[in-house]
Amino acid sequence: MPQGTDFCPTHKQADLKRKQNYLKQRDKAKSTTKGKQLANAHMAHYNHTTRDPEANVFYHSTKWQHMRDYIYSRDLATCQVCGNAVTDRKIVDHIHPLKVVGDEKLDKDNLWTMCYRCHNIKTNLEESIKSQPNGDNKLKHISKQWWQKAIKEKIK
Repeated sequence: MPQGTDFCPTHKQADLKRKQNYLKQRDKAKSTTKGKQLANAHMAHYNHTTRDPEANVFYHSTKWQHMRDYIYSRDLATCQVCGNAVTDRKIVDHIHPLKVVGDEKLDKDNLWTMCYRCHNIKTNLEESIKSQPNGDNKLKHISKQWWQKAIKEKIK
């Protein structure tokens, strides 16, 4: 099996079907009242138990909410990596992570709209880079174009 692939050609079609069924079920769950309540409860739990308290205060501030809405509109509710419409929730991401460059937290040039899939890939890449020697410094200097290329390579 070639490196970078999850399944051999025989099982790739079965995996694709499994992923499609999962996404269909997930989207259906999100459209129900109960599904929305569960998603909100999950985010509240995450904010309370996992997210850095300082970041939690920032992400609930009026300044951030106004800037997030502006960036979402500026980017026409479109993921700046894959080009898909972002309709399920507004994900406005810091190109240079908030924990690394706090002075850029409301800088329009450091913010972009992302879909859930691309945002998860970027978050995982950030964690990997951060764990390297001098990782925070590397994260400070990664460009938007580099992120776009790296994320697109992971999507394939």
